[in-house]
Amino acid sequence: MALKANMAKLLASEASWEAANVALQSHGGFGFAEEYDIERKFRETRLFQVAPISTNLILSYVGQHVLKMPRSF
Repeated sequence: MALKANMAKLLASEASWEAANVALQSHGGFGFAEEYDIERKFRETRLFQVAPISTNLILSYVGQHVLKMPRSF
């Protein structure tokens, strides 16, 4: 169950980041204007990659528990 939840969060955070990046790119310089809310969404999607658990910790979990890679210290 933990693997599925971790992978779902990883996929969702990456999809959100990609969508925000495309929206910002599509709006060009206006993407940074506060009137369009693109810049706020762009900042919020970054939060999904670090909270409540970072993508690095998810990748570490997958590496150790699924791929059986050794822990590094």
